[in-house]
Amino acid sequence: AAQTGNCSLLQGRRFYCREWALDKLWRCLENRSVPGQPAGLLVTGGPGAGKTALCTEVVWPTSKAGVEVGLASRCLASHFCQREDQRSMGLVCPPPGYKEILNSPSVSSTLEPLTCQKDPDNTFKRAVLGPLLDLSPPAQTLMMVVDSIDVAFEAGIGGGKSGSIAELLAANQHLLPGWLLLVCSVRRHNKAVCKMFSGEKR
Repeated sequence: AAQTGNCSLLQGRRFYCREWALDKLWRCLENRSVPGQPAGLLVTGGPGAGKTALCTEVVWPTSKAGVEVGLASRCLASHFCQREDQRSMGLVCPPPGYKEILNSPSVSSTLEPLTCQKDPDNTFKRAVLGPLLDLSPPAQTLMMVVDSIDVAFEAGIGGGKSGSIAELLAANQHLLPGWLLLVCSVRRHNKAVCKMFSGEKR
């Protein structure tokens, strides 16, 4: 069952006036498997525009519109990039077999903190892309939600490897399976990150 608002980052505040954005996201999700469609959707806006509120409503719906559109049940995983909370990542509705693959020794060993820091690109390919590509395509397209990908982004600090979540996703988004839509949010004025995802729908 889809998770509801008890985990919502809105913390009791109402979600309103952005129902159109939920509908647009639903349409992008429905069209993801159509050949030629972009692999992702980029949610942009200024500070306080409601980007995190939208991503939160997608994952943990609190409004009538959010519940009715049914996006939460199609969210594979989410990550809310918050400086003050390093525990903001989690699987929401993983498809059958995904957790078992992650728990296998060959994959779980790549998730050790030191391994992740040493080679984040290889970790992403072995622990995220590999397992996803090994799965049978689900009946419906799913999405992965990453909010505030520009948090802590500094261009060129990786020394030849991805030094941020934004760089990691930008470098590997073309490898995602055709049944998965990458949904990211970013502040509009961060031109460097927006340019990295220039091929995504907005």
